[in-house]
Amino acid sequence: MKYLHKPLAITALGLFFFLRSNGLGAQALPIAIDGQYDDWTTEAVKFEDAAGDVTGLDLLNFSVANDEKYLFIRLEIDEQVVLTDNNDLTLFIDGDINNLTGLSANGIGAELELRLGDLEGRFYFGNSSTGISLEDVGFHHLPNFSNETFEMAIARDAMPNGFAPLFSSNTIKLYFRNGVTGDKMPNQGQTFSYQFSEDAVEVFQPIDLQKLSSNHVRLLTWNTLFDGLLDINRRPHFKQVLVALQPDIITFNECWDMTAQQAASFVNEALPLGNFQSWKSAKLVDGNITVSRWPILENWAFFPEHRLHASLIDLPNDQYSKDFLVINGHLRCCSSNSERQLEADAFASFIMDAKLPGGDIELPEGTPFVLSGDMNLVGWRQQYTTLVTGDIVNNNVFGNDAPLDWDGTDLLDVLPLQADQRMAHTWHEEGSQYPPSRLDFQFCSNSVMEAKKAFVLNTAIMPSVRLDFYDLEADNTLLAADHLPLVADFEIVGATASTAVAEQKKSLVASPNPAADYSILNWTQPHAGEVIFALRQMDGRLLRSWKAVFGKGDATQTVDLQGLPSGGYFIEMNMEGNMRGVVCVKR
Repeated sequence: MKYLHKPLAITALGLFFFLRSNGLGAQALPIAIDGQYDDWTTEAVKFEDAAGDVTGLDLLNFSVANDEKYLFIRLEIDEQVVLTDNNDLTLFIDGDINNLTGLSANGIGAELELRLGDLEGRFYFGNSSTGISLEDVGFHHLPNFSNETFEMAIARDAMPNGFAPLFSSNTIKLYFRNGVTGDKMPNQGQTFSYQFSEDAVEVFQPIDLQKLSSNHVRLLTWNTLFDGLLDINRRPHFKQVLVALQPDIITFNECWDMTAQQAASFVNEALPLGNFQSWKSAKLVDGNITVSRWPILENWAFFPEHRLHASLIDLPNDQYSKDFLVINGHLRCCSSNSERQLEADAFASFIMDAKLPGGDIELPEGTPFVLSGDMNLVGWRQQYTTLVTGDIVNNNVFGNDAPLDWDGTDLLDVLPLQADQRMAHTWHEEGSQYPPSRLDFQFCSNSVMEAKKAFVLNTAIMPSVRLDFYDLEADNTLLAADHLPLVADFEIVGATASTAVAEQKKSLVASPNPAADYSILNWTQPHAGEVIFALRQMDGRLLRSWKAVFGKGDATQTVDLQGLPSGGYFIEMNMEGNMRGVVCVKR
């Protein structure tokens, strides 16, 4: 049954008939499309269908919210499906609140018909209709593997046929259907209406690309798309991104025809270490190359003929008490569910063996480890479950189940958003029938390490001021590969206290943020000296600059925002060429 979050002053009988025909409401929420649902608060407008009213797939409920860019929908059903594969789920949206226009569907005139399992749909405008892809409506969703609950986003400014808006009214109607004869939500004779809210939502704070501390280990994973590091036209884009990200360890995928030494030479060229040092590299399996600024002590290809390769990294003894095991993984793609499950089982078995004495590999207790790479988790959810929990499916081949972390708990899925928007996808190919997907992962032993910062870099959506600040170009990640680079900074338990204290720096922070008239910068000054500040619009235009002198240690600077219109601003500080920056939002 539908319900409203704001009571209406109408009679009980009137309320009954209102609920039978409408779910009208509005809620602006800062929803992140990340496959997590904690941001779907009770303020979201919700419709609940009767459970068990059909045979077959049972549609249970959906919730609706929006921000200034997207319509958000959260769908719950009673069994696992892959939302964009081999199902009969269809979403209908009446975008002009007119029953006489569009496709007649369960009492609404739908301008949009999205057949989710077929990765296609139709847009109805006037007396004609146009076949469309999910990309034509800016469709995003997670998770990409099978599940009972999904969250989706559809762009509010979408023009599916290239000229007519999908949403021509601030009130819309929604309807889900499973096949022609399956469950409907709402049921026949009911409709659900939603009114867009124009209330402001919490502004997304872009993530600074720098490490919080030089004591953290930065791990980058990047699928290079068919030997992208060898492509003379794409190499400059890879280099520009590497310079901006400054990784310590990299797990590259799809380096099919590239040698380990070629990869090391490429990174040496982009990020020279100096002092006659060079990057180290290893390639034991097809396509995977691990590159490290520190020595690689040993390597294991623990599942022959499959793309799983472990490297033990020799972290500096003066900073870290343990070495670091990095497993570079590129699991089988697409419909290869059985093979991908074998690979997930093999990883779990390898970790269990490494933690026990007398196996093929014997790690000292508490050694941090991470699985990093393109996991291709687009099929059965069980593969994800195995990688996190150690729940092995093929026990006769790979042994018994067991928790994977040192303390008997699950591994942590480092689940970063993109640095400049509330989206977690790591793959997008323009023109593809497939919508943006989260394919790249890092799973870590978080009992002995902590991800202090993590993000996915998508230069195509970065404002110009941030691109200029990090010496990036808008098309860098687009022209480098179809996958986006994923970064995580790990604090390793057991780092020597003296080094950790000496090296740790307070990140540049603006507070309050958003701010009314003033925002205060806080940071750690490495030594006394003059700092040059600049306040810029997000397009890079300089509004004002000033100088101040600070002593060593924690420092603050007040930034005057009075008289400026509401919106985002970029504050940068420069001390002897060491640039730092932060986005501040004016209310």
